Amino acid sequence: MASTLIVDQIQKTGGSTTALTLPTSNASANEFLQNNGAGVLSWASASAGFTGIHTDVTSGSETYAVPTGVTKLLVFLTGGGGCGGSGTTGVTYGSGGVAGGTVIASVTVVPLDTITIAIGAGGTAAGAGGSSTFTHASGSGSFDTITAPGGPAGVTGTATPGAPGTPTVGASNDGIAIKGGHPGPQGNGSQGAASFWGDGGTGYNSVPNVVATAGDAFGSGGGGGSYPAGYEAGGVGGVGVCLIMEFK
Repeated sequence: MASTLIVDQIQKTGGSTTALTLPTSNASANEFLQNNGAGVLSWASASAGFTGIHTDVTSGSETYAVPTGVTKLLVFLTGGGGCGGSGTTGVTYGSGGVAGGTVIASVTVVPLDTITIAIGAGGTAAGAGGSSTFTHASGSGSFDTITAPGGPAGVTGTATPGAPGTPTVGASNDGIAIKGGHPGPQGNGSQGAASFWGDGGTGYNSVPNVVATAGDAFGSGGGGGSYPAGYEAGGVGGVGVCLIMEFK
């Protein structure tokens, strides 16, 4: 199909216009117009840009091989959420679990290099969530390891849950580090902390009696438990996640 350029001038910020020199032939498949900075347009191969998505949400480790042609990755890495604190058979409630941290980082890679991805599990039995890591394993490239810490577990009573850990972007990478959230205020059993991906689990509710639930989103905290028999346990934390966007 022939390509058509509808306009042949560009309006400058100052109000004047610059005529464009157009290509003399139609484009081939997967080509786009590029400007040399002086108004001369030419067709260029679409050799750079987004190519695909790889995700890993299973706790444990896997080896990821950088696909042929891919030189940049945009990595979203989140640690596991902490389990909600348990109640006791007296009159004590549990707090929600703390959420795992998240890193969003741009990483320069070499095709066919391998990367080890470890996904932090959600905390269980009043335990903390596991940390997630993204580490260069083999090949000619290199980059600093990305770490997204897991969230501390909730606590029993009025004590304050542990502070969320500080994620590590890595000096050779560009990105941001997002700490996990704290749980809601104590009540029947407080809400688990929200992560980058969404809400934590619901705490025990006495009207009607409802057990604490697991973290709803990746890396979120489990809800806090309470004291009636059968409702003491806190909800488990949400599992961590790694999402990779691949670019040429």
